[in-house]
Amino acid sequence: MQLVVFVLASAANAADSSSVGNDWRIFINSSCIITDEPFLLPESDDETTARVAPLFGLVATRLAGTLIHLVAGGIGEGAARKDTKFVTAKDFNLYLARLSDSPAAAINPRMGCVTVVSGRFQTDPVDCTGDYIAKEVSVESLALPQSEWQTTRDDNSVENILKRANVCMIEQLRSAYEARISFSDDKTAFRMNDAGHWINSLTSTNSKRARRNLLYTLEIVEPSEGSGDRVLSTAWVNIGQVSAGTTRVGAAATDRSDWLRVPPMSRPAHQAHQSDTAIHQDVIGKIEAMERAVVRDARLLDALQERVSSSEPAVRQSLESEIAKIRVRVITTEAMLEARRAEYDDLPQDTMQYMPVTMRFGITETRSEKKTMRVLAAILEANKESLAHAATEMISIDRSLDLESSEADLDALRASYFDALLALNVGTPESQEKYTELERELEMAKHSYNSALAALGLNPIE
Repeated sequence: MQLVVFVLASAANAADSSSVGNDWRIFINSSCIITDEPFLLPESDDETTARVAPLFGLVATRLAGTLIHLVAGGIGEGAARKDTKFVTAKDFNLYLARLSDSPAAAINPRMGCVTVVSGRFQTDPVDCTGDYIAKEVSVESLALPQSEWQTTRDDNSVENILKRANVCMIEQLRSAYEARISFSDDKTAFRMNDAGHWINSLTSTNSKRARRNLLYTLEIVEPSEGSGDRVLSTAWVNIGQVSAGTTRVGAAATDRSDWLRVPPMSRPAHQAHQSDTAIHQDVIGKIEAMERAVVRDARLLDALQERVSSSEPAVRQSLESEIAKIRVRVITTEAMLEARRAEYDDLPQDTMQYMPVTMRFGITETRSEKKTMRVLAAILEANKESLAHAATEMISIDRSLDLESSEADLDALRASYFDALLALNVGTPESQEKYTELERELEMAKHSYNSALAALGLNPIE
């Protein structure tokens, strides 16, 4: 498996006298660069225990530069956030659709961990992955549980670990922070956890004796139509007191935010996704309808065959005739299903990305815990209006699909349409009355599906 690390922002922090000559860079990936560093198994002649390094293969892609925003003034009251530094990642799409599996959009799986590094970086282009010393397991500890493994390397520095992601420092870093993003099982909520922090020098002062209260914030910001951006969600973790030399790997139970709602796809993103994948949606709709039909017929066959052995001869003949008819229908449907799957495989399979957002990571250092709480209150107050506006718009999107006072689910309506279409086109209705009924059901399903498509501004099916 490869760890694909996206460098999403960097900038010289010349405005801060405590950070002259230092940059800030942010990385967003499915796993953490530092805290998720894997072990490498030692050399072995046994193929079953060959060298294995999950996430060891590295590809680094630079997407943007000079996107850091330094906050000198306050949000809310005057200097409330003068100790906050923002590192901003603008090249990130919140949703993507992997068409090789299905045309359904899902949260970008790379939204798993945020790594923020401060220090002096080697000038691009540079590749330091070859200098990375892997965390190879010592032969002596290999027989122990994995939690007790030891490494043979002599460089366990954070700077060495960063090299595996092609993050190349000139000297010792000033600081590094990792925040893990976890999702609820139903993917409707997320929260941020402190995965670890390594502080050689504070952000707000060069003093080695100073202590500061540390607060992480992560804002998901959607570009707005007017001036300014709109905050869709804000997560925070209050770390507590830190100083130069503070290091901690792994989070305490309290070092995580509350559950927060995952921003749903915006209306423009939803429209773009449905339009881009219209052909894929139709073909997969036909495939899924056929798969459901095959399952239904298989269950029906099992039920009829159970009745055959205990039935009277006249009834048995009728059941066997029905079983033969269903088997023909199954063979026909499976042949059509194979053709539709081949048709889907021939469609473009590129991954599509939707809903570009800004991931704004803030690092706040305050002298007192009380001030930290005021900063957090100011953040929430400043974002309250935009969060409410975003929520209202998302609700209006849901209501725009309201058909006959019930929430219309586009996927369910699509499934109903293709089920009705398949029922009419496969099999032989017993009578003209039954055929007319199937036609009526298809027309009703088509009308509902087209109404939902029209509500999204998409072209109806013919």
